[in-house]
Amino acid sequence: MCGICGIVGHSDKHLVERMLDAICHRGPDSFDVTATPQGAFGGCRLAIVGDHATTLPFWDGDTGSTVLFNGEIYNYREITELLELAAVSEANAESHVLAHVLDRYGPEGVGRLKGMFAFAVFRNERLILGRDRLGIKPMFYTLIGADVVFGSEIKALLRHPGCSVALDEEVLDEIAVFGYIASKTRTAFSGVRQVPPGCVVCFEHGVEVVQRYWTPPVAFYAAREPDLHESSTELFHVLRTSCEQVLHHDRHQKAFYLSGGVDSSLLASLAADLTSGSLKTFTLADAGDSPDLLAARSVAIAIGSDHSEIRVGLEDYLRELPLFVRHYESPIAGGAFDLHGGMAFQILSQRVSERARVACSGEGADELFGGYYWIYTHPLGFADRIRGRLRAIGSPSSVARRVEMLFPEPENARTYQRNLFDFLLGGGLANYHLWSIDRSCGAFGFEVRPPYLHDDVVELALSLPIQIKTNGTETKRVLKAAAEPLFSRLGIASCLTRLKDAMPAALRNVAPQFDSLSGDLVPSSHIQHHPYRQYLHTRSECILFDLFFYILVANRGDLPGGFDLTEFYRDGTCEDLYR
Repeated sequence: MCGICGIVGHSDKHLVERMLDAICHRGPDSFDVTATPQGAFGGCRLAIVGDHATTLPFWDGDTGSTVLFNGEIYNYREITELLELAAVSEANAESHVLAHVLDRYGPEGVGRLKGMFAFAVFRNERLILGRDRLGIKPMFYTLIGADVVFGSEIKALLRHPGCSVALDEEVLDEIAVFGYIASKTRTAFSGVRQVPPGCVVCFEHGVEVVQRYWTPPVAFYAAREPDLHESSTELFHVLRTSCEQVLHHDRHQKAFYLSGGVDSSLLASLAADLTSGSLKTFTLADAGDSPDLLAARSVAIAIGSDHSEIRVGLEDYLRELPLFVRHYESPIAGGAFDLHGGMAFQILSQRVSERARVACSGEGADELFGGYYWIYTHPLGFADRIRGRLRAIGSPSSVARRVEMLFPEPENARTYQRNLFDFLLGGGLANYHLWSIDRSCGAFGFEVRPPYLHDDVVELALSLPIQIKTNGTETKRVLKAAAEPLFSRLGIASCLTRLKDAMPAALRNVAPQFDSLSGDLVPSSHIQHHPYRQYLHTRSECILFDLFFYILVANRGDLPGGFDLTEFYRDGTCEDLYR
């Protein structure tokens, strides 16, 4: 985990220092800024490998490149051997490999890398910004005059006085309908863009070129279903090998988010088999009789992990909410997913960060293996929900066209199911789940790795037809079959059949308490005169939008000290916010 930022076009070291300060939570072990005649570059680093004295940016003398790298390249040793590279310090090895891959193969060479990463490489007046295949790590940029300003988080860009905070209303339409940004390139700010997953963006002599190095294959139904046993056996071996790569550098304690469901339980069980030391596992719940809490406890006992059960109440939720919104950097709404899921992950992450520098989570399994039970088994009903949210905001043409493509007439459950696999693997994964995970771990200066999104697992999963993943009544068929032998040996086979509601289940009692409080806090007059009322379906969504506007727009990413949500509404601050 690192925070990287910079300006190419002119050199302003002090401005880049202010940009880096806005995201220094991402890398608590270093803070370094380098200036050249063409620009200035900053990086803060979380020391997972190497020592704390290692700094960013990295200068690669062989290629003459300035490299800013965030993340992990799991196969960097293999690439080092392939290119016959001289050894460098372990902490800089990935940056060194990246510089040489770009030098040897050009931007398309990024497709040779396996891992989760975002980077900026500057060489010979050419800036290359890149991102991993599925968008696990973020990279944002904006053009200000002739300058390119970039960073790991939008807050870094907002420190630049020339960065506009004007909102993109088409993106607000997407959020109001789907609950997240469906576009792979845009953000809530009209002038701030993302490097799309699986792409590099090159800037040279005032020209911007987006180049895709990886495109996911589309979901499909096979005329003949593959053998479930053969497919699940292959999946188990690929997942096990991928976990070995993800869990490298064993001198660091590994932690796992554990919900008692298939995804997290399989990862933790594999890790227990692969590592000699005790694992740390963490579960969040707002009640002692939570089904997830009890199931996770059984798994932890079976694998012998050092298990922590974190209890949460409404006070915890309210205390963490402003910080969550500040780091999330986008309006938050219901839609495809639960409004409170990101908050649950943030609250748990704060506690995980106190005991680990690296943690693993099960993100990506639902998208790859068909795990959203209601969405995939009731696609017609899900289509009705999305169409209802579209009508509620007046059916603007831009997002209406996207909904029509996703759910074409006449209605067909099979077509909708196939389209949803592709749709949720795009913006839903990168701009909701992975966005939330990156900000929640970045907020507390530790790293979360999603083993299901290892490139080899992704490649295998996308080669399998839909019917081996979900058959209309059962979800994650092939993943459950892969887990069954290990789960049976450990005595936790009940994980395969229990229904769970993902991370929001941890707040099943707190969430309605917050919704009730929202009704008390937000006056009717505020809703009636709200300039963005067409995007707000509930008072809870209104609170989340007001917090976003107050922190990210009015205060350009800063959260004033002593902020109190109750006072924010009772003293009239919310009423003055949009005047």
